[in-house]
Amino acid sequence: MSKKKRAQKKVITELKNQLLVQAERLGISHDYRPAVLSEMKLEAIDRITGDFYMEKSNLEYEMSIFGTNKKEILIKLERLNSYIRKAQALRAQHAAQLTKTLEKEQGDTKLVRRAAQQLNPTRVKVAV
Repeated sequence: MSKKKRAQKKVITELKNQLLVQAERLGISHDYRPAVLSEMKLEAIDRITGDFYMEKSNLEYEMSIFGTNKKEILIKLERLNSYIRKAQALRAQHAAQLTKTLEKEQGDTKLVRRAAQQLNPTRVKVAV
């Protein structure tokens, strides 16, 4: 990993830590649990991938209808295809991470069920 990437990763980690501290102070730390953050990443990846597909269809339309500078459009299409493949691989990676995070958060189902029953014994049901 290059110095620049390490420095960027360090800044992002520090910003994330500050965000979590501020969320804790505001009493909204449950909105920034690891599972919620992973879900946010997946939503962002899906949104960006959708934008890539829209751009790809626009370029294909431009190439077929207008016939403008096909070499440039083909280069752009190839780049978009590589970005789409990277986004799909990243999505699969984050989806696996989300699954692991949810399994960790779920913890012992018996303890979770007992705690839920103590909070509201008549209305709370925990799925196993």
